[in-house]
Amino acid sequence: MPTMLTQPKSVAPAKLEADLQDMDAGVLKDIPAKTSLTIDGSAITGTQIDTKLKGYLTTIQAADAAKQQYLAAVTARRAITAEARAFYLQLKKAVTVLFGAQSPQLDDFGLAPAKAKTAKTSGQNAVSLAKRQATRAARGVKGKKQKAAINPNVVTPSVVVSPDGTVQAAPAPAATPTAAPAGSATPNGAAPAAAAPAPSGNNPASTPQASAGTSAPVVPAGSGS
Repeated sequence: MPTMLTQPKSVAPAKLEADLQDMDAGVLKDIPAKTSLTIDGSAITGTQIDTKLKGYLTTIQAADAAKQQYLAAVTARRAITAEARAFYLQLKKAVTVLFGAQSPQLDDFGLAPAKAKTAKTSGQNAVSLAKRQATRAARGVKGKKQKAAINPNVVTPSVVVSPDGTVQAAPAPAATPTAAPAGSATPNGAAPAAAAPAPSGNNPASTPQASAGTSAPVVPAGSGS
């Protein structure tokens, strides 16, 4: 039964080629052409062994030659890459000038025609200019401190174009006042006055004082209360 062949993990082509060459030289020298050897359960003559070994060597040597040709081709490619790229760019520029940047014929050369630019109308230009001026006026940026104080939630003002072509910035919406929280300071910044304590019967301070210019009644000495 023939042996199952498995691909070896690592075989050096140069070493295998040298081994096959040495083996073929020995077969030609020491094994007669009609002498048979049993290889993997089958009889094979010296001539057949020589033919098989030479076939292996031809394949290996063809790969070696192809590898050398490949390396030479890669070296040649690297040598012309910069020159070929520069020539292509110059030719691309010349072809574009010849036919025009927007010519559909550029497709024949693998080049994409440039898209035509659409010019803005005078009204669109006026609106863009008014928006830029209104935004700059609203922000008033002049330095680092002013930039730090900018509110990021500022809305870009809208503009209105009248039928006669006049452009005006629309008025910004009025800010909604925020209600003060309970217990906060009065509008002038002073804290609210504390409530006066209720009068007590045992507190001398609660006794009404005589008003200015009015004398208090005199109780005679020795009189009964």
